[in-house]
Amino acid sequence: MRIATLSIALIACLFAAGGAAAQDYPSKPIRWIVPYPAGGGADNLARLVTQRVSQALKQPIVVDNRPGGNTIIGTQALLASPKDGYTVMHTAEQLASNASLYPELKYSAEREIEFIAPMVRTPLVLLARPDLPASDAAGLFAFLKQGGDKVTFGSWGQGGANHLVMEAFADRVGVRPTHIPFPGAAPAIQSLLGGQIDVYFSDPTTALPYIRSGKLKALLVSTRDRLPFLPNVPTVHESGYPGFDMYTWQGLVAAKGIPPEVVKTLAATVRQTIQEPEIHKELLERGFIPDPGTPEQFKASFLRTQSLLGDIVRKLNIRIQ
Repeated sequence: MRIATLSIALIACLFAAGGAAAQDYPSKPIRWIVPYPAGGGADNLARLVTQRVSQALKQPIVVDNRPGGNTIIGTQALLASPKDGYTVMHTAEQLASNASLYPELKYSAEREIEFIAPMVRTPLVLLARPDLPASDAAGLFAFLKQGGDKVTFGSWGQGGANHLVMEAFADRVGVRPTHIPFPGAAPAIQSLLGGQIDVYFSDPTTALPYIRSGKLKALLVSTRDRLPFLPNVPTVHESGYPGFDMYTWQGLVAAKGIPPEVVKTLAATVRQTIQEPEIHKELLERGFIPDPGTPEQFKASFLRTQSLLGDIVRKLNIRIQ
């Protein structure tokens, strides 16, 4: 009887110690993995957010860029780290599409990832080369249907969000243009400016300077609603293809198994950061749509995206080469 009592007491102490550790979180620097190169859009957003989150949590946050493999390298680094909340990852919709793009993927994001906080949604703007013989949505559709597979579109990489959004858009229109992948947004934009490709779905941050200078045409927006900073550019939804509403997103995740109290702390801190008036304004100016939410809302968004992009990948038999 005494042995059983001592065992129960020991278990209680262990649980109390774990609870105390979670309550003291964070007590040391946090590693914030970014599975993209330094200087890109996701990296810039991560550094903006981590600066405020670090101040709120009163601990340094170290941004660790782990690019490569369509975010797989960074995700594997996250999953190999201790499940204590001191390693987290800034991620995007590629986390959802990789399961379909890579049938031999060694992990399941749905089962092994803890979804903490959504941050932003990013609409995509369909840009056209300067001399494309179309200046509006109707002209674009006519050009696509007449050109068929001779029409070319660029992306920032095979399996990236703007690749899959363009494939979904082309499928709705009933055309199959030729995909030309590039190693990033910058070379794709340069090829569009030079007329080597016809169209390209771009994030607004990259697109706005070229639109405002008149160097590139903005013909459509991928989201259901028009953008406040491009009020004259129609959406795919309103241009004859109702229900089309696609965008990229970014948020914070960790490996499954971190303490629930840590999830609550990080989720609340990121949500408050995104809602700060100064940050909210800056995000809008960068072309992001602030999207503060709960872990449950983030997980639901991930599952919707995984299903939608998975359907596109399977229907069109898209493979990473």
